[in-house]
Amino acid sequence: MKHPRFLIVSRPPRLGRQAGGTVWRLLGANNRHLGQSGETFRDAVACRAAIEEYQHRLDEGRATMCSTGQGGLWLWKLELDGRTVAGSARGYRRQRECQYNLARFLASARAASELTRTGAVAAAAQPGPVPAGGAG
Repeated sequence: MKHPRFLIVSRPPRLGRQAGGTVWRLLGANNRHLGQSGETFRDAVACRAAIEEYQHRLDEGRATMCSTGQGGLWLWKLELDGRTVAGSARGYRRQRECQYNLARFLASARAASELTRTGAVAAAAQPGPVPAGGAG
C-alpha cells in the first residue's frame, strides 16, 4: 500500500496572467488529491522548504471552512501567520464532508513523504530488481 505524499508541480506562465511557478499537491494513499498549496513558489527548492515548515507547524495552523455563493459548495483552507498555505482541492456538497476531508488532509500531511515530479520519473525509469533465478 502506498503512503500519502506531496507532489511538487511546475506551472507554466500564462499569457496575461501570473507568471509560472511551483506548487505542491497532497495525494492520499489512493492517489486522490487531498489538498493543494495556497501559495506559488519560485522553484522546487523553495516549495520543499515550505512543505517541511508546514509539516512542523500544522498544529499552529488555523483551519476555516466556508460555503461558496455558487452552488453552495463547502471549501476549507489552512492559514499560518495570516497567510493561506493550503486549501481544499475541490468543493464539498455538505459541511460534514468538508470537515472530514480537512481532517484527512491534516492527518495525511503529518504522515506524508515527499515525491517530486522529477523523482517520480527517475524512479519509474530505473530497472527493477533482477529475479532470484536470473534474467532469463
